[in-house]
Amino acid sequence: MEASTIHHSLDLLIRLIDTTTGDMVDERNVRFWMDDNPVRPIPRGNGNYVFLNRGRKDTTLKIAVYGYETCSLAIRYQKLDSGMPVKEAFLIPSENAAGQPVITLSGNLPGLESIQAVSLGSADCCISGFDERKRIMKLFKTHRTGMDHIYYGLIHMNRQDYEPFEVIKELSENSVKISRPLAEPFTVNSPVARIVFGMVDQQGNYVLRVRDDRTHLIYLVRYEVRGTAEFRTVDMHRAEEELQ
Repeated sequence: MEASTIHHSLDLLIRLIDTTTGDMVDERNVRFWMDDNPVRPIPRGNGNYVFLNRGRKDTTLKIAVYGYETCSLAIRYQKLDSGMPVKEAFLIPSENAAGQPVITLSGNLPGLESIQAVSLGSADCCISGFDERKRIMKLFKTHRTGMDHIYYGLIHMNRQDYEPFEVIKELSENSVKISRPLAEPFTVNSPVARIVFGMVDQQGNYVLRVRDDRTHLIYLVRYEVRGTAEFRTVDMHRAEEELQ
């Protein structure tokens, strides 16, 4: 009798991340829908869920996690790694969730496509140089122990804007490789901070939420309106004014 072999195809890995802290979300009360149909991925612990043998068809994935706002992700396989298709779900804590209090910036802006921000008061490190050919960013350490996340902003304090970038590999304690060359000129010692992602719907309603964990919560908000990036410095303790 011949032995049979069962092959499994990894079609998608979802990573649940608390966007306000950058930490993985290990809450077990999680539900998923693909194109409005309930689905059950396999939990792998520490906020990781895998979809096996479902095929790699573009879809919309809705995720509901206890203590967080429900989010929708557009899964587009041409934008994912073919060997390991990973999609991060950056979850926004609910205002009434137990735990550390949060502060919300919300409103409506027609034509708004995305919103994100970096803290101006808690840089992870500062840039000391950049090798454009190798895409290697050299860093001055501040209080960081490592660039454990993926999405960061290089802040240009003189212009009050920042350039988003993705870390693909930490090479040493003081250098990382990023996904593409920097497009903007920078000044040595400019701060680097982790990006906090907000949420926007098709009507231009937006929510950006941060942890209320410091006396001074000054954030540089980046928002795209009809393909054009705009920036605004916001004191989140006085976040009543809407974007415009």
